[in-house]
Amino acid sequence: MTETMTGGRAFARQLAREGVRHVFGLPGDQTMHALDGLYDEPSIQFVTTRHEQGTTYLADGYARGGGRPGVAFVVPGVGVYNAATGLATAFAASSPVVFIAGQINRDGIGKGLGLLHEVHDQLDLVRPITTWQRRALYAHEIPETVHEAFVRVQRGRRQPVEIEMPPEAFSEEADVTFLDPAEDVRVPADPDQIARAADVLAAADRPVVWAGGGVVLGDASAALTAVVDHLQAPVVTTRQGKGAIDARHPLVAGSAWVNRRIQPLLDDADVILAVGTHFLGSKVSPETTVVHLDVDPAEIGRHFGNPIAVVGDAEPTLRLLLAELQRRGDHAPSRAAEVQAFRKQVDDDLRAVGPQGALVDQLRAAIPDDGVLVPCTTTIGYMSHMLYPAYGPRTYLSTSYMGTLGWGFPAALGVKVARPDVPVVCATGDGGFLFAATELATAVQYGINTITVIYNDNAYGNSNRDQRERFHGREIGTELRNPDFVKFAESFGADAVRLAKGDDIGPALRDALGNTRPSVIELPMDRLPSPF
Repeated sequence: MTETMTGGRAFARQLAREGVRHVFGLPGDQTMHALDGLYDEPSIQFVTTRHEQGTTYLADGYARGGGRPGVAFVVPGVGVYNAATGLATAFAASSPVVFIAGQINRDGIGKGLGLLHEVHDQLDLVRPITTWQRRALYAHEIPETVHEAFVRVQRGRRQPVEIEMPPEAFSEEADVTFLDPAEDVRVPADPDQIARAADVLAAADRPVVWAGGGVVLGDASAALTAVVDHLQAPVVTTRQGKGAIDARHPLVAGSAWVNRRIQPLLDDADVILAVGTHFLGSKVSPETTVVHLDVDPAEIGRHFGNPIAVVGDAEPTLRLLLAELQRRGDHAPSRAAEVQAFRKQVDDDLRAVGPQGALVDQLRAAIPDDGVLVPCTTTIGYMSHMLYPAYGPRTYLSTSYMGTLGWGFPAALGVKVARPDVPVVCATGDGGFLFAATELATAVQYGINTITVIYNDNAYGNSNRDQRERFHGREIGTELRNPDFVKFAESFGADAVRLAKGDDIGPALRDALGNTRPSVIELPMDRLPSPF
């Protein structure tokens, strides 16, 4: 069907057809006609953040927490630069974010005229942190451009894409044609690859499964669990892969993220099945056979030798792999007792490091089973990567290899927008929280009722610890003077409390679960030892 309307109206209409219900953005000169189009689209809520970094942080949390693409919208130039950190984090975490940017006036693009927000060339600016980019110069091009963006983030490896339009494309009228919504496409690996993998795994005596974020993002948790049960293989997860299998499962051995305590299990394996992962962070013996299943062929063998490649989406491929394994024999004898004894040793060793083990245990005890924990780049976050047991997919988020300080709080807001009925907790440090603390205004304005726990040691704690250990106690640039976090949070209209001791975290979290406003819990504390 063809209709005549402004590009801004066509933009909003096609977004709605693609199933978009929230757009995280900031208004600006070149995007006003697009915003006016969104005004007439009641199915989409425009959530205004207080900084462009928040647009992509919230879109990332929304996408990974909710399982559908997140949309961020900013002005060109400075808006794109400000949002780039969140876009880079989404790229590292394989998060399906559709990043939409304005452009300068159409006739000025590429001419260096010094127009408002001009950079040259904006497509090149985002190319390293997106998998696809397109510029629509005219109104009639907008629906197809929007549609193609959603096609791209719903097939293969789901990493961010970018589209951009100049102001004239939004303001001018044209005959436009709308498209049916893009479909989520999951393609299994080649049957010959699956059969070869099944032969190797069926013959293994001591297999181990290494589960990465691709299992979670690919909605493959049930399929993975069935394969694990058949093989009776111990499971280690990456930080991105936490929740890929319920941590209460008797074959879950722990998290492999920079955790040397897991190494004996890997050394003992004769075959490792790695699923949806960079497969980075631990050593693998050259004598160990690796079967690497990933949707992105470029990831296979990037870090470890010459594995048996299985290229496909995790969920359909694991289902087919299970069928092949079942044809080759019954499930293996139980290894549950062995794995649980190993896990207890690993977890006890982690808890002996310092007080952060008990603090992580308190988070787990207070957060409901279906609740989501979003740890920021902080010592508590690092310990959570190794110790916190996630009970289901999309209940634990991290920054992947980007290690983005300040991401946690706004990402948690995005999760809560996607899943308003689920408790969402952010565990952050004082330094990281202040990167995007003004998004408390966003949280209060839109009723995004997350719970944020600030572990306050008045420092960039990890960097401070590194300095003290490496440079004989010499400290520079890592000690902080902070505001009164309780008064700060209350000034936005949030609930806030300061705790006297770590043991109070559990009760405070349980109290905050009943709040009808965003909540901030501050725990003043000494600096913590390294969890590694």
